[in-house]
Amino acid sequence: MRNLGLVLALCCLPVSSLAQQETTPSPTVTAFDCPKYPSKAESVKLQGMVILQVTTDGHQVVDVKVTSGHPLLVPDAIKNVRTWKFADHAPTTFAVKYFYVSEGHFKRDKVTKCSAKMELPKTVTVSTSF
Repeated sequence: MRNLGLVLALCCLPVSSLAQQETTPSPTVTAFDCPKYPSKAESVKLQGMVILQVTTDGHQVVDVKVTSGHPLLVPDAIKNVRTWKFADHAPTTFAVKYFYVSEGHFKRDKVTKCSAKMELPKTVTVSTSF
């Protein structure tokens, strides 16, 4: 019976750790460069998603790990996320999804002044027309 309790405790440990990460508020992005559709990906009509694990020091991006994404899309996503600056916050790691789609060119946003749809720091959608 004691072994069953130990097994249950060990099984639940990673879940509680993950749940704790998800409840940490996302940092506020205060500055960034506008993302662009990668020209090589555009020329071969490539669409796709890039998922990055971003680590901050409380002010800026200090590390980026690629979780998934096409090799023609990944470098531009990494280059863009490295331009992000944040309001003061506790150092953290979070996931960012970049979507590269062919839905026509988005109108330039009045707030962000970018022609990408941005829900920072969670998602960035960049569109083009093939």
